[in-house]
Amino acid sequence: MNQEKTGKFIAELRKRQNRTQEDLAKSLGITKNAVSKWERGLSFPDVSLYKKLCQELDTTIEELINGGPQDKNGDKKSNSHFTKQGTIIIIIATFGFLAIILSLLYYSHRHKINFITDADYLYEEAIAYLRDQELRSSPDAHKLDFNVFYSYHGFGIENKDNEKRAYMWIYSQGYYVEEGDVLAIASGKTSPCKVTFKDDEIIKIEYPEMGDAYRESVEKMFPQSIAEQVLTFATDANIDKLFKEISDKKSIYYDYLNLDMRTLTIDDISFNDLIFSITVGNKDCVPVQLSIYKDHKYVFNTAYEACRPGVSCTMMLKYTQAREGKYDYDIMQIVKHSVDANNEQYIDTFLLKYKIFTGSGHQFITDDDNKYLHEFLNLLDIDLNSCAEPDYVA
Repeated sequence: MNQEKTGKFIAELRKRQNRTQEDLAKSLGITKNAVSKWERGLSFPDVSLYKKLCQELDTTIEELINGGPQDKNGDKKSNSHFTKQGTIIIIIATFGFLAIILSLLYYSHRHKINFITDADYLYEEAIAYLRDQELRSSPDAHKLDFNVFYSYHGFGIENKDNEKRAYMWIYSQGYYVEEGDVLAIASGKTSPCKVTFKDDEIIKIEYPEMGDAYRESVEKMFPQSIAEQVLTFATDANIDKLFKEISDKKSIYYDYLNLDMRTLTIDDISFNDLIFSITVGNKDCVPVQLSIYKDHKYVFNTAYEACRPGVSCTMMLKYTQAREGKYDYDIMQIVKHSVDANNEQYIDTFLLKYKIFTGSGHQFITDDDNKYLHEFLNLLDIDLNSCAEPDYVA
């Protein structure tokens, strides 16, 4: 995005509607000074305002990003001095030549791109990497309960030159809590990107240039069939879908701002010494289990009592092997940023992933966006996604 060009475009559309900067600012819920900075090329509109701004100015997100409508081919008529007969011959010859070239290009691209369908997990790895980078490097990272949420659209994953290349459109939005438990918007981004993996490790992340160079940059960065999809993706419907995914995640994470559960204490949810246990839901195996106790003790169960293969028996789930240790962490933050499952109903395929059972019998559920849970698990060096091993009885 070219700041100066985008600013002039905003100013042109506003003046075309005979509106003042103050009037536009009031419609967007921002200050007149913010609009003034846009139009002078001193700053960009925040990504969260794209949709509303485009509605107010009667334009599209793609035109806003590019600073105005783009000439897709730039062709001009240049054959007016030829005779009609000569023009027809040239047109026929040109179409024949273009048909040959296009056929060769189509064949070349069709056989050059090696798309794979068994590596969709790389999309999630890319998002996890980007989110971790944003959590650590954002200028808002120090603010109260800062978190950033991502959604994406995958265009395809290519296997080339011993590398895997994930072609994506990403949408990110950060939030934090201001004084008075007011949720504030932080940094955000919406853009296509190319993520290169080698041995399933990210080695490069690339974004296209914005402004006048956007189309050319996209066509250089992506294979032809992907570039065509990227250039037509920035519609209100597609961007709305990605934003809704982020909005849903944000609502779940910051739900504690509107619920009495934020006042919960360890004594409210514990029974005897057990505060809560955590497992991963929706697994095809018996999950490992992490139990947290009052005296800063944790127990990580890694095996369970099982019947030998081929032997018919019935038994209740009982964990038999465990790793014990001490922790120093505010574990109530994990519960505070989870959802009260006793008052909700969720299907098995719902986004929320981790199940938290308190000592008092209460149940919470949370997902991968709970940064406090991930900090705690990293502190203990525990992977809850692994399976417990069977401990066969005699």
